[in-house]
Amino acid sequence: MTTPRFVHGRIFILRALELSRLGILGMVMLISACATAPRDHSADTFAGKTVEDQVKERAAKRWGALIRGDLDGAYAYFSRATRDTYPIELYRAKMQPGKWREAKVDSVKCTDGVCEVSVVITFDHNRLKGIITPVTERWIVQDGLAWYVYNG
Repeated sequence: MTTPRFVHGRIFILRALELSRLGILGMVMLISACATAPRDHSADTFAGKTVEDQVKERAAKRWGALIRGDLDGAYAYFSRATRDTYPIELYRAKMQPGKWREAKVDSVKCTDGVCEVSVVITFDHNRLKGIITPVTERWIVQDGLAWYVYNG
């Protein structure tokens, strides 16, 4: 009756090897994802630009991500404090991608590292299509880079 013990032991070892391979693959994917972070989340990308130009460009990219339905991409523009207090799971559950059609950054006004951004968005509602409305956003500058402050 030594065969069943040997079989169970072999299955255990095969499962352990399989799990370790999955763990290594997961680590490789995580490291590669960190290494390929978007360039626009680096202050070097905006060297030589004014803070207002940087905020305008980043706000437009964040809205572009929302329009495409890329909630993870839009969440990447959140400030550190916003990400610490507002988890991405809650953001995904609350947002309704697919309703925005267009967004144009109208103006940016910055004072002491805090920027107020006026964006004109076009969105669709259940019975009304093509509603155009202004939205005011707040962005902050930390470590030379502008970040969106979400008001939930």
